[in-house]
Amino acid sequence: MARKYKVTQTSGYTIVLADDDPDYLEATRLLLESEGHDVLCATNGIETLALLRERRAHLLLLDYFMPGMTGEEVVVKLRQQNPYIQIILQTGYANERPPREMLRRLDIQGYYDKSEGPDRLLLWTDAGLKAASAIQRLYKSRQGLRYILDVTPGMHKIQPVADLAAGIFGQIAGLLRSADVFLTARPEGETVRPPPSDAEGFIAIVQDESDLVIWAGTGPFAAGERVGTSLRPEDLADVTGALDRGEPSFTATSSIIPLRVGELTVGVIFLRLTVSPPPQDLELLKIFANQATVSIQNMQLYEMAALDPLTGVYARRFFERWMLREVRAAFRSRQPLAVVLLDLDDLKGINDSAGHLAGDQALATMGKLLRQLTRESDIVARYGGDEFVVILPQTTEAEAESVGARILSCLADAGTSAGRGTSLRSSAGTSVLNAHDFVIAEIPHPLAPSYFQDVARSLIGQADTALYEAKRQGRGRLCRGAPTIWGPLS
Repeated sequence: MARKYKVTQTSGYTIVLADDDPDYLEATRLLLESEGHDVLCATNGIETLALLRERRAHLLLLDYFMPGMTGEEVVVKLRQQNPYIQIILQTGYANERPPREMLRRLDIQGYYDKSEGPDRLLLWTDAGLKAASAIQRLYKSRQGLRYILDVTPGMHKIQPVADLAAGIFGQIAGLLRSADVFLTARPEGETVRPPPSDAEGFIAIVQDESDLVIWAGTGPFAAGERVGTSLRPEDLADVTGALDRGEPSFTATSSIIPLRVGELTVGVIFLRLTVSPPPQDLELLKIFANQATVSIQNMQLYEMAALDPLTGVYARRFFERWMLREVRAAFRSRQPLAVVLLDLDDLKGINDSAGHLAGDQALATMGKLLRQLTRESDIVARYGGDEFVVILPQTTEAEAESVGARILSCLADAGTSAGRGTSLRSSAGTSVLNAHDFVIAEIPHPLAPSYFQDVARSLIGQADTALYEAKRQGRGRLCRGAPTIWGPLS
């Protein structure tokens, strides 16, 4: 092998070469590097195992006889830490072991006699690397599908469409920026993948049949803007083409992922990234995009049915059903349940002096503020024209009063930019359903549904009485209502 080798283009493969003969080790390293491979060298079994714990490799060329451990012993230990690496045993002694018996007994892919020369070695190397490439593709596809299965429940949980869109955009942006798209997709325990800090792009959703509106974006792209006015003409043409074809598009300046299920186009993801995913990654991206599309469509339908379109909080019908659920949960868990009932003061005055658009803005501000100031476990709903209600599970009387006071204070600071320019004010009343002390053995089963309905009505009634008192005392204040008591079980 004492000849000069011309280094070719990098192959992208890493080979570990293990041999205790320094001359053979050096000559073989030069031969393999001339083929464009990255070669890591070891001189015994211990070094080989340590090297493969630290570095990822595709192929191991392993001498059969080395000091301390035989190649066979190295293979047995290696398979306990790495089941995927391809292994070719090398020997300088012909017929050391019957090759077919060795291949069958050990999990190896080749058996090379050093006397057969470099061409034979390269033939075995090519065969091993092809097998490594196939296994890597299978492994990557499995990891990708596992990743998609891991993140799908998070995409399908009940959440505002705006939050869902931002999460999906971050996932796609992070995936496309990874060198190995799905192998490095998600650190342990991470539930939301934020977009890279230098990723410019957006996720847009179809509105009014054909208009694409940005829901989440980075760089120059702001939520609420229309795609047609935010993109350069050439980028807009690429987006339109990708949507027409219903297929991802990767150009010299951008990456475009349509959000489409069947014949329905829900939106599009646009990123100023130049990537060219391999076919298996592209298929996984399409599966991920399909799941994202279904989750967006489901959340849109859910919001249409459950949310008040003006304020963004739950509609009264949803609240009434959820209220019964929380009353039942409080009964089972023996935890307190509180409600805060709020009424926006002088909404009629805002409508009369500044117009109904200003009144609508005041209600929208109220809804936004309530969403921001409450926990994920709390339920905020529009109870009437200018009335709102907040359900606070596992909340004491003092805690409910604190929540109500904080809402009134923040509302006064928020105000409204339309109309008369005055601060908004609200009156509020609270009531708490304290934990019961019934003896478990004496509780009839099942309890009649009307029992929980009566308790729910009483809880709201006490809060409404407190709200009326706050209005009577001059508005802009909070009153604590009488505690709600669990009625007799009979």
